[in-house]
Amino acid sequence: MRVGPYIWERVETVLQSGVRLALASTGGGGELISWLLNHPGASRAIVETQVPYSQQALEDYLGCAGPHRVKEQTARDMAGRAFRRAALFTGEDNDIIGVGCTAALATSRQRRGADRVCIALRLAQEYRFYTLNFEPGAADRLEQEEVLSRLTLEAIVEACGGGEAAGATLPGYARLSLRSVVLNDPLGLLLDGELDLIEVNADGEISPEVERRNRLLCPGSFNPLHEGHQRLALVAGQLSGRQPSLELSIANVDKPALTRTEIETRLASIRGRLPVVLTRVPTFLQKARFFGGCHFAIGYDTAVRILQAKYYEGGEEGLAAGLEKLTAEQCCFWVAGRLEQGLYRTLDDLDVPKRHAALFAGISEEAFRLDISSTELRLKTEKKTR
Repeated sequence: MRVGPYIWERVETVLQSGVRLALASTGGGGELISWLLNHPGASRAIVETQVPYSQQALEDYLGCAGPHRVKEQTARDMAGRAFRRAALFTGEDNDIIGVGCTAALATSRQRRGADRVCIALRLAQEYRFYTLNFEPGAADRLEQEEVLSRLTLEAIVEACGGGEAAGATLPGYARLSLRSVVLNDPLGLLLDGELDLIEVNADGEISPEVERRNRLLCPGSFNPLHEGHQRLALVAGQLSGRQPSLELSIANVDKPALTRTEIETRLASIRGRLPVVLTRVPTFLQKARFFGGCHFAIGYDTAVRILQAKYYEGGEEGLAAGLEKLTAEQCCFWVAGRLEQGLYRTLDDLDVPKRHAALFAGISEEAFRLDISSTELRLKTEKKTR
């Protein structure tokens, strides 16, 4: 397909910039991909393009359950995933751009909501967001596709340091809103609700993107981190065949939300031991929403709470629906025994519904037993300081 000089020159700018580009698009953006890939020398800049068009394909690409609607968060998640893949394939963190585009364009079927597009660019230290709304009935699908592809290309060119500001050529029937998020403080963005998840590697480096698939998380408050946490994570990792990470939620069902000082103190004690995923969600049902097919390493006391209706909206009905959802998401809870009022309790002491038995796997006493708790350690520390 031949293109005019405007498109040709801007694609050439991208290819000459030295930037490496990975793009993911759903619902639209095919024309942009054609412009990029059909240009001579495209391999200089294009790492990959992905078109996860169905909901199932998009869920697989992002590594978490949907629905992934046409909104800024979906575009951000797609751009973040594209950025991580570009970094993986190039071995670089700078001079790469991840692009995510999700669109609901004019269609012959009845659909709720306006025709719209959300685009995100993930740069080395910034997210840029472009939300495009089309006036109803003012343009057909092919016209809308042309507009969104041109806007995305202009945004990429602008990020590469060339061309005029993105959106300068928009038609009157398209309304554009812009915003950006600087990524110099991912923890602050998590606390402010701008990000849902961040990950801290064993060296203490923080990433605003988190790998969602094939995770084994060991959740806890880690106040303080002790040998039991580490050994449980490692044993569950051996049994599951997955690399373990700790998971610290800044929100808790039974306790106040953590402050920044508390989080930083706990992260400092963990540094050099295990990676940590920080989330804003206190329940396992919510965690499962973010991590498709996630495994969790937990103690008996936590397993008891998973089976209690008071932790679910809707009581017993909510509990039943929650267990169904966790089962459907193919989650697994690796349950270690725990000393409770002088008795060592294990998974065998829990009344697990038969239809959800596959949700739970026991960790034998021989594989792991360590009668220690963070509460006991804190009490001992308090006594020593008195």
